[in-house]
Amino acid sequence: MHKEGQVMRQAVYNIYMYRIDYIQVFALIKLFQFLLIVPMTAIVFKLMLRVTGYTHITEQNIQSFMVHPFVISMFLFLIVLIFLFIYYEMGFLFLMAFYQQRGIRYRYLHIWQQLNRKVLSFFSIQIIFLFIYIALLLPLASFIFPLTLTQAMTIPHFLTDEIMSSRSGRLLYFAMVIVLVIVGIRSILALPIFTIQPKISLCRSLIYSWRFSKRDLLKLLGLLAMLVTVLLLVMLGITLISTLPLYMLERLIPSTALVTAGITIAFLEMVFVVLFSILQAMISQVMVAFTYYTPLSKTRFTPKFRRRRYKPLLFIILFVFIALSVMNIISLEKSVYAPDTKIIAHRGYTEGNVENTISGLVSAASAGADLIEVDIQQTVDGQFVVFHDRTLRRLTGKNGVIANMTLGELKTLTIHANGFNDKISSLDDFIEIAKALNVSLLIELKVHGKETEDVLPKLVEKLKAYKVLDTYYVQSSDPQMMSQLKKLAPNLRVGIVYALNIGPMDETVDFISLEEAWVTDQLISEMKQQKIKLFVWTLNKDQSLHNFIRKNVNGVITDLPDMALKIRKKQNEREYFLQRILNLLQFMF
Repeated sequence: MHKEGQVMRQAVYNIYMYRIDYIQVFALIKLFQFLLIVPMTAIVFKLMLRVTGYTHITEQNIQSFMVHPFVISMFLFLIVLIFLFIYYEMGFLFLMAFYQQRGIRYRYLHIWQQLNRKVLSFFSIQIIFLFIYIALLLPLASFIFPLTLTQAMTIPHFLTDEIMSSRSGRLLYFAMVIVLVIVGIRSILALPIFTIQPKISLCRSLIYSWRFSKRDLLKLLGLLAMLVTVLLLVMLGITLISTLPLYMLERLIPSTALVTAGITIAFLEMVFVVLFSILQAMISQVMVAFTYYTPLSKTRFTPKFRRRRYKPLLFIILFVFIALSVMNIISLEKSVYAPDTKIIAHRGYTEGNVENTISGLVSAASAGADLIEVDIQQTVDGQFVVFHDRTLRRLTGKNGVIANMTLGELKTLTIHANGFNDKISSLDDFIEIAKALNVSLLIELKVHGKETEDVLPKLVEKLKAYKVLDTYYVQSSDPQMMSQLKKLAPNLRVGIVYALNIGPMDETVDFISLEEAWVTDQLISEMKQQKIKLFVWTLNKDQSLHNFIRKNVNGVITDLPDMALKIRKKQNEREYFLQRILNLLQFMF
């Protein structure tokens, strides 16, 4: 424990003594990121769309988009640009820590030049090793380096949900996670070694990191875990103390709550940025100290600070604080109005029922869902069955393809899920029960390629016969079919399902159903301007439901309609601003 104590004391000492250097460096990093990296990425993407002729990228056109020569070259450019940014950001901090621990005087220009000497590695075979390294450390980097570009990189939930739906998928997923975590942790010191040693390659750095981690890996991980824990506790304490005035004023002087809430959020945002920056600096100090251990000495070099003028810095901080406060007050004022987001039960209510069954339909209606989403396919005899998968394997354990079977054959089968059994039903069965329960359906037409030519007219006639054409919603992942359906039935609410979307959307349908990972504030605003409704799927986390209901999207598709209804009810009751702040803080993590 002696070495660990020395490392921690050294890290705290260096960050305090070089505090002005860290303020300047972090300010430059953020300035460079927001004024160059982010705008350049947006410009390059717009240029790719213009050259290829696409308006936006979806799962239907992403393959042809990605193989375009210009797009390939631009993506390679962006990858190198992002890698360069990560390399300079982290490398700068590692070199600063190294010089500080050795008591060596340094200048920013000298560090910049040292990092520049290895830039050629990004235009050689070394880029492959850097790509592997970043990919391995991505989960860890997203957590302990929240100010880097890696924070915005996430895996869409529908992919992991699909993998986790089967036992073999779960085993494969956990096995891959374990392997990546082990390899990633063993490679954690590769970048400090690569940036500090002037002549070493990244491949050799990975090997050295792997060898080093045999000795002090557990100690290093213990210190990193302790740093993160301490940060979270400090953040919790500051949050409790800073929100106490708001808690009192909301109850004693409600008229001041809006302004107080805006100021409180601005304060917490700035404090959290500072704390995360300190954490990033501490982690760089600890990693360098473990790699190149230098005991703390009284004779070491201590920086001589000239008398600095803090007035400009204080002015900048005050300006940012006021600007954030005003922005937060405006945002909170808009969110005071009760959201009217529709709660859509995904495949019925699957908790306690099998998906896409009459039992799930009844449970979802009893829970109070505004809409109930069901999946339909056309059978070989031209009928509509309520079923999601193309095959029977997952829910029945038997072989069989829906498109090759009759409705009568399918209705005799028993389906199983989560310890529950039920029967397959027809669309007619669902509509009859839904009408009796006075609830509307969101029907998703699953296209398998063997539909009859009159599949859309048949569907329209069925909805007309049940007199639900004006109240039901129909969606599909096939845009052409939905365009045809809209022409056939102008009064029917028709939508397109997208698992992926990048860029602005310009559709002629009534609504879009989009996976949550691709829904941005800009897209929400664009959809409202075009008067196209936006449904977000599939939201099963409290945080996601809070977020999109607060943003008042037109609908959230969820397996947990009861939870979603409770969240909407709270926001409809104009919950206290303190609760809104706590919800916002959840999104920051």
